[in-house]
Amino acid sequence: MRRRNAQPLVLAVEERALNPGRGSLKRGLLPPLGVAYVAAVLERAGHEVRLLDAPAEELDFDGLVFAAVAANPGLIGISAMTPTSLHAYRLAERFKEALPGVPVVLGGAHGVCYPEEILERCAAIDYVATGEGERTAVELAGAVAAGSGVERVRGLALRGPDGKPYRTPPADPVLDLDEIPFPARRHLPLSRYAPEPYENQRLPSTNIIAARGCTWSRCTFCERSGPMKRKYRAQSPERTIEEIKGLIADYGVRELVFYDDDLMSNQKWIRRFSELLLKEKLDVIWACRAISNMSIQRDTLALARKAGLWELFIGFESGSQELLDNIEKGITIERSLEVSRWCRELGVQIIGSFILGLPGETPERGAETIDFAKRLDVDYAAFIPLHPFEGTPLYAQALAEGKLIEQSYDERMNATRYVPRATYVPEAYGSREAVEAMVRRAYREFYLRPGYFWKHAKRLRRWEDAKRYMSGFDFVLNMLR
Repeated sequence: MRRRNAQPLVLAVEERALNPGRGSLKRGLLPPLGVAYVAAVLERAGHEVRLLDAPAEELDFDGLVFAAVAANPGLIGISAMTPTSLHAYRLAERFKEALPGVPVVLGGAHGVCYPEEILERCAAIDYVATGEGERTAVELAGAVAAGSGVERVRGLALRGPDGKPYRTPPADPVLDLDEIPFPARRHLPLSRYAPEPYENQRLPSTNIIAARGCTWSRCTFCERSGPMKRKYRAQSPERTIEEIKGLIADYGVRELVFYDDDLMSNQKWIRRFSELLLKEKLDVIWACRAISNMSIQRDTLALARKAGLWELFIGFESGSQELLDNIEKGITIERSLEVSRWCRELGVQIIGSFILGLPGETPERGAETIDFAKRLDVDYAAFIPLHPFEGTPLYAQALAEGKLIEQSYDERMNATRYVPRATYVPEAYGSREAVEAMVRRAYREFYLRPGYFWKHAKRLRRWEDAKRYMSGFDFVLNMLR
């Protein structure tokens, strides 16, 4: 179905967790910027677009299908992460039943990592975007509007005449991110989004992306070292300031969460961005992700703090230097402790992430990681059992060792549990239950310390602070059940 002007109305759906609960504000849910970027370039190319974010708009499968039929689209796009891929497949099937003549394309991280598998598993999906979606989306929408030429669209996986999946040549990456229009946030219910309590101080708050790719891209457990490895690029600090001004003017935004893989390692960018924030006197605070390697300098961190930086998310991963070297993390225990000390001195909070059950880990080394988290004195700590992602070097290692426990996301994230099920068991642990017990021990020992309670009690200034801490404490208690 195409509109009379031969420009397809594209319905882009962000499929995450359906029906997250009623209420206007969705904690832990942020705008799906990936599809919002795609919507922006499609509109610039002359196409009409509608975006649907299922959890934000409280739409179940029936609601999404009803909205799709009402929109009368010429093309349906679904963005999915691997953890929600089964939901995406079922949604595609429902769309195909209701609109059998409308092609369905799946994109997002899951599409990049498993294009052939997707086409083999889900007959309702016609195409898969195999890379960054902007150029592929414009070419595909144009081909659908013309009624031919889909096989010439770059960056696509599709079925050949024999029914077997194949890939077209990759689309050229956008090297100058300043060329891409800002995400089409106006199509999304921005008043419903809010970060998790531990990554939020002020509302309204929203996410933003200033760069693509990772400056390191070698960690063996990360998809950025495998199928999602991309050349690092950043839009200019000036362009980012322009985007922030628009967010303040249009939506009253007072806080930003940068969702880049590792923005802090680009110290030159951070310095220029911080200088511009101070010069423009923009009333926003911000948080971003970082690697505690040698790229971080104290003077840059101090300048960023002056310009509104209040929190860093850092993947410390392990308290064993040998295990860090094995996964090619590129950091040292000493440097991590130094960066953590700088943050405490400057008043920058840290969310620390730690992996338990790495290859070669013993229960004794697991205990070292717990102690390391305490020594770092991070403000919040996340302890996660290792899950090797397909296509990464660590996945190949786990497969070769025969210690990989294959399971679906629904199995791994059983609704009755708060600790994800372990999918890799180091020899010294003996069982997945032992790995999961170590995760619970980590949460118990880190959070249920008198000193930790006192540290946060001293920070209470507003009722909103108390609500954020109560929400976090409830989460920790659930982890220990």
